[in-house]
Amino acid sequence: MSLEELYQEVILDHYKNPRGKSAVACPHAACSLFNPLCGDQVDVSLSLGADLCEQCSEKDHCPLRVADVGFIGHGCSISQAAASMMSDLCRGKSIEEVRELCDLFRQFMRGEKGAEEVTALGDAVALEGVRKFSARVKCAMLAWEAMEKCLDQIGSSDTITIAGSGKAVVGGTAA
Repeated sequence: MSLEELYQEVILDHYKNPRGKSAVACPHAACSLFNPLCGDQVDVSLSLGADLCEQCSEKDHCPLRVADVGFIGHGCSISQAAASMMSDLCRGKSIEEVRELCDLFRQFMRGEKGAEEVTALGDAVALEGVRKFSARVKCAMLAWEAMEKCLDQIGSSDTITIAGSGKAVVGGTAA
């Protein structure tokens, strides 16, 4: 089996068995995006949580994390598989880590980084072949752009209360 065939199988697996394909019940941020060129649509939502880090036992010291991320939508296998990969990859990561992953994925889709440089993207590396088709890059980017907009909402919010943690986000930082 060639690498290209393996990548096609990974994409089809995420399309047929999507991870995180549901709306988050009580999201801290949500974004809907539509690609008018092909009709792809994705609604991304996320909730935040404050997990204890390995170095301490104080929640106030630990970074806020994406506790849950989900998507609903319809479209081509590329857009829906990319949304599945994004939601699977971002769950449990800190806000800063998710921003870095979004930036890394964008660089990857633009051809600025090769597959060997983006191993942090996990299964999303399987979308490498999409870069050859500029019209399909937008399909792959749709969910990731929605995630960036969700993060922007969090960063610009005055206060977001994290249920059960006693922690609030003020302008994107824990308070």
